[in-house]
Amino acid sequence: MPQGFSPLRWSPLAAILAAATLLALILVNLLTLGGINSARPLIIHTRQLHDALGRMRAALADAESAQRGFLLTGDRLFLEAVQRANDSLFAGFAQVMRAAADDGMPEGRMSELERLASGKMDQIRRTIELYQRGQTAAALALFRGRGNSGMDEVRRVIDELRAREDRRLADRTLKARRNLDLAIWIDVGAGLGLLVLGAILFAIDRDIARRKVLEAALRESAQFQEQFVGVLGHDLRNPLGAISMATDLLQRLGPPPSEAHVLRRIASSAARMDRMVVQLLDLTRARLAGGIPLDLKPGTNLALIAAAAVEELRVAHPQARVTVDAPREVMGDWDPDRMAQVVSNMVANAIQHGAGAEIEVRVGSANASAILEVHNGGRPIPPDLLPRIFEPFRRGAKTGAKQADGLGLGLFIARQIVLAHGGKIGVRSAERDGTTFTVALPSEAGQRSGAATVAVASAQGAGGRLVPGRSAL
Repeated sequence: MPQGFSPLRWSPLAAILAAATLLALILVNLLTLGGINSARPLIIHTRQLHDALGRMRAALADAESAQRGFLLTGDRLFLEAVQRANDSLFAGFAQVMRAAADDGMPEGRMSELERLASGKMDQIRRTIELYQRGQTAAALALFRGRGNSGMDEVRRVIDELRAREDRRLADRTLKARRNLDLAIWIDVGAGLGLLVLGAILFAIDRDIARRKVLEAALRESAQFQEQFVGVLGHDLRNPLGAISMATDLLQRLGPPPSEAHVLRRIASSAARMDRMVVQLLDLTRARLAGGIPLDLKPGTNLALIAAAAVEELRVAHPQARVTVDAPREVMGDWDPDRMAQVVSNMVANAIQHGAGAEIEVRVGSANASAILEVHNGGRPIPPDLLPRIFEPFRRGAKTGAKQADGLGLGLFIARQIVLAHGGKIGVRSAERDGTTFTVALPSEAGQRSGAATVAVASAQGAGGRLVPGRSAL
C-alpha cells in the first residue's frame, strides 16, 4: 500500500459507489420489466389479429373448396360446409374489426377487406343458386370467370395487414432489444462497480485490522510505561527516604553555616523529588489500580484542611500572597489527607502560573454541597489548553522566562481525588476575571439528604462568590 494512503478516506466513495450500483440495478430492473410489459400487449394483439386474419383466409378457402365439390357432385352436404365457412368468415372479420379498433388500423383497408370477402361469398352463393336452378353452364361460367381473382385479392389484403402488424411488432422488439442491450451494459458497469467496491471494502477491512493491532500495541506499550513508572516511583522512595533521614540527622548536629546551607538545599530537593514520586504513584493508581484509594473520615472539616494546606505552602513559598475565605466549619465524609493534597496541588498551580498575583482560596457551602475555589488574577489559561488542563503531564506555558516546574500531574491527581469523592471539578479563565478552579463535593448535609454531587456551574450560579468569614494566612 502506498505511503500516506488511508483506505478509511475512501469510505464515502465506497458508500457513493454502493448507492450508485444499487440505483443502477434498480433502473435495469425497471427498464427490463417496462420493456417486457410494453411488448406483451402488442404480442398478444398481433397474435390475435394473425389468428383472425388466418381464420378469414381459411374460411374463404373452405367455402371455395365446398363450392367446387357441390358444382362437381351436386351433394348438398357441401352446402353445409359453405354455410359454416360463411359463419367463420364473418366471425373472424368481427374479431379483426375489434382488433383494428384497439390498434387504429386504416379504415380503408378494413373496408376493402370486407368488400372483397363479402364479394367472394356472394360469388360463391350466386354460383350455387344458379346450379340449383339448373343453370349449370351459367354457374360454371361464373365460377371460371371470377374464381381465383377474388380469392387472390383477399389474400393480398390479408397479407398486407399481417405484414403491417409484423412490422409494428418488429419495431417494438427492436426497441426492447435496445433496452435490453442498455440493461446489459448497465449490469456490466454495476458488476465492475461491485468489484471496485469489494476491493475498497477489503482495503478498509485490512486497514481497520491494522489499526486495531496498532492500537492494541499502543495500549500495551502505554500500560507497560505506566507500570514502569509505578515501579520506578515505588523503588525511588527508599533511597529518597534515606537521603532525607541523613540530611535531617546532619542538620540536627549543628553544622557550620556553609554546610547548613548545602544541607537545606539537599533537603529541599529531596522533598521535591518525594512529591514527584508521590504524584507518579498516584498516577499509577489512577490508571492501573481502578482509581486513587480513599480513607474517608466522618466529620472532616474542609475549612481547616484548606487553612493548613495553605499554611504549609506559605512556608515553602514565602513570597506568595495567599488568603483564605472560609467559615469555621464545612463538614463532610472525606479523606483529609487526599483533600489536603487537592488544595495543595491547586494552590501550588496558582502560585506557579499566577505571575505573583494575589491568590484567594474560598471555602463554603451551596445547594447541599461543599465548594472549594482557588482564584488567581494572573494571565488566563490559553483557550487551546483549557479543555485539556486536567490531563496528565499537561504542563503550563512559560510564565515570563521561567518554565513551570513539576511533572504536570497536580491537576490530574486533584481531579481523580475529587471524582473519587463523588464530586466535580471545573475551571474558568478570562483576561478580566482571572482564573478560578472550582471543586464541588457532597457535604455532610447533602449526604444526609441523599444528594449526589452538584455541578460546578450550579454551585457558582446559585452562590456566586462565596463570602464567608475571611482570615488571612
